[in-house]
Amino acid sequence: MEVTLYTAALLDICAIVLIFTSYMEKRSGKKVWSKLANDMELADENHVYHLECDEILIGRHASADIRLQDMSVSRYHAMLNVTDGKWMITDIGSKSGLFVNGEPVRHVRIYEGDVITLGNRNLIFRKRRVQK
Repeated sequence: MEVTLYTAALLDICAIVLIFTSYMEKRSGKKVWSKLANDMELADENHVYHLECDEILIGRHASADIRLQDMSVSRYHAMLNVTDGKWMITDIGSKSGLFVNGEPVRHVRIYEGDVITLGNRNLIFRKRRVQK
């Protein structure tokens, strides 16, 4: 009986340690990602798109990470990439083109406040707003 209680207590302690370690790793990972990505987001009048991975597909297709349901946007329109806090956007063969601050681009670094135009859609690249 004592061996069973001892084993159960030991398993409980191991579970608690694993849960705590997992929580700390997730928290640490968020801090690292925040630093790498500079807490940026894309926003238009109706939506805010959080940029939570280092490669983001933008387009009309259901598989796009940021899906813009607008016929002027190509199914696979653009790709966003981040490395060490530096965001780049690339036109990946769209029909209507990609514009940053009104200028046509194929591949360019983007900065906070830039307006990205895909078809008839304008997205503002900005620092993530703090949720209250």
